Amino acid sequence: MVSPRSRGGDVTDVGFAAQQRAGALMDLGRHDEAVTVLRGVLAGQPQHAGVLFMLARCHRVLGQYAEAMRLIDQALGFSVTQEHLLVEKARILLAADQPAYAASAAHAALERSPGSWEAHTLLAETLLALGNPTRVVVARRHADNALELAPQVPTAHLLDALLHIRMGRLRAARAACGRALALDPSFEPALHQLALLDAGQDRTGRAARGFTATLAADPQDGPAAVRHAVTAAALWWRLFDAVTLAAVAHWALFALLTDVGRPVRLGTALLVLPVLAAAALLNRRRQPAALRWQLRRQLGSRTVVVCLALTVLAAAGLLVNGLATATESPAGAVAGLLLGPAGLVLVVRLVRQLGRRAGPALRWLGYQVWTRLAARTTLTVAADPRR
Repeated sequence: MVSPRSRGGDVTDVGFAAQQRAGALMDLGRHDEAVTVLRGVLAGQPQHAGVLFMLARCHRVLGQYAEAMRLIDQALGFSVTQEHLLVEKARILLAADQPAYAASAAHAALERSPGSWEAHTLLAETLLALGNPTRVVVARRHADNALELAPQVPTAHLLDALLHIRMGRLRAARAACGRALALDPSFEPALHQLALLDAGQDRTGRAARGFTATLAADPQDGPAAVRHAVTAAALWWRLFDAVTLAAVAHWALFALLTDVGRPVRLGTALLVLPVLAAAALLNRRRQPAALRWQLRRQLGSRTVVVCLALTVLAAAGLLVNGLATATESPAGAVAGLLLGPAGLVLVVRLVRQLGRRAGPALRWLGYQVWTRLAARTTLTVAADPRR
């Protein structure tokens, strides 16, 4: 955290001490208490730009964007050095889902301080939020500037990762998150982003462990808590995938090998199920205690009940198919009926997984084409990014 003495305004000993105390409370996530401390100082020093700045930041974190904007505009009227205030204004506007106005504030901050890595970072974030390919390419340049100015700051590497993700470069995004975590192993945004990357690539176990690590770094991270529960449920569905895929493969294999007798069919079925059960048990034991608790907690949820019912149906189809003498026999027909619903659900899941994997590849291809076309023209940054 930057020292309050560098934030402008007439900093008295009382104001400085209050900002230090408020900063410590903010680091602990106790923003309501920090607001009370800062309000107490502001009552006697209403033109204290440093206190106004910190108070605006507290209200931004609390989601009170209108009050945060009022305070930061008030601070801008009292402070001579305004770069940090404009950067905070951009953060407030970006949090309030006003990326065009946030880009204008970040651009103004950059004009006043071209060497500010924070201004480069905020301008890149706002351009990334605005979204069209030209702005994303320009955001890439500002992110590179931020990395050059502040290679020791994890936030700059996280921004690098976000831009790589937008351009479909997932391996580069992982490397950027790794560099951020090398600088700060408990940097929660990078842990969260790595877990999101794993979830997007259907690496469910790694994603679940990643969200567990994220919550260990920041127990108040609401989105990570939601994703932690979602990935725990996804682990149950991975068990369904494995059992159903094995059952469908068993049914299809012996539909082709018509001359194979019942002992081989049944023996294969009885071999597959224990192997899958052992693998599931081993995978569960590898998970952190928090995730094992989440798995137990979800046993009564509707989605997990449906998942387990379909898994049992697929396992039953596998066993009945093992008892059949042929696919055309009554037992073979029953096996086909049992496997039908689970097989259809598996197909839908596989199609969705392929779609998620194809998305980054298409984005990468699109930006490869775009950047080659853009290289033939001159890309310029307008003074007002809202244009």
